Amino acid sequence: MKIQELAQLIEGTVEGNNSTDVWGLSGAETAKAGDLTFAVDEERLTSAEHSNASCVLTGIAVRKSTKPIIRVKNPKLSFLIIYNMFNAPKGREAFVHPSATVSDKARLGKNVWIGSGVRVEEGVVIGDDVIMESNSVIKKNCEVGSFCHIYPNVTLYENTKLRKNVILHSGVVVGSDGFGYVKDKGKIYKFPQLGKVVIEDDVEIGSNTTIDRGSLSDTVIGAGTKIDNLCQIAHNVKIGKNVLMAAQCGISGSTCIGNDVTMGGQAGIVDNVTIGDNVIIGAKSAVIGNVENGAVIWGIPARPIVQTKRQMAVLSWLTKNFKSIKR
Repeated sequence: MKIQELAQLIEGTVEGNNSTDVWGLSGAETAKAGDLTFAVDEERLTSAEHSNASCVLTGIAVRKSTKPIIRVKNPKLSFLIIYNMFNAPKGREAFVHPSATVSDKARLGKNVWIGSGVRVEEGVVIGDDVIMESNSVIKKNCEVGSFCHIYPNVTLYENTKLRKNVILHSGVVVGSDGFGYVKDKGKIYKFPQLGKVVIEDDVEIGSNTTIDRGSLSDTVIGAGTKIDNLCQIAHNVKIGKNVLMAAQCGISGSTCIGNDVTMGGQAGIVDNVTIGDNVIIGAKSAVIGNVENGAVIWGIPARPIVQTKRQMAVLSWLTKNFKSIKR
């Protein structure tokens, strides 16, 4: 594809030879002739100029280049748009591997692809163009919406609902019992887990993440949310739309998280708290209370980030001056 055609796709402006052909995308370190790379600043533009890339995607304010460039407002986003165009998923024809077990009482849509060792139990409803890879298990009465992609070794417990275009990476477990128990007279009794898990449109969940079903109400993951590997979502949790959750986060039961929240790696939230919209939670934070809309918090326990930094600065000063203070 010509550079000029790519520029029209992403509403960019070409400088240099606009008839140059682009056949692929790559980072500057590995770029070859015919590749497009991107540079968010002048340092990276210099690296791109020393590479074999045929064209560089860059920002509005970056200097001129010796290579053909396309200027856009957001180079990273534009690079993603071009990548998705070059790598649009190809539809698969309907297929069921001979080693798969599909109940006669399950309903399959059009062009469903089922890999080896998959088990689909009775009452399951699968939408169109769904891919289920090797050894995944879809238990009774689950619903899987159109264009979902279930990677190998995923387990959906009974009554789990996936809306459209959900991606579950290897090892994800959805709908297992929550950690709900009652202690009495030296014994521990299991509390009933009667809810289910609902995962809305365009959610992606990383490998080995677990999402427990609700005890009395449903666990819900909002549309557009992206959850990294090795996260734990407990029973009755409600997560809003477009939430970003990095690896190893843990959300305790009955917590409600608003829309557009970002959580750094290994952050943890106690049970029965409410996190507002547009909140940013720093890595390794321990959230022990409600958080208002738009807050940026960090620390153990998590506090507004300005307060946490001040406390750290004071502690550092006290450590350096302890002897004189003691005297």
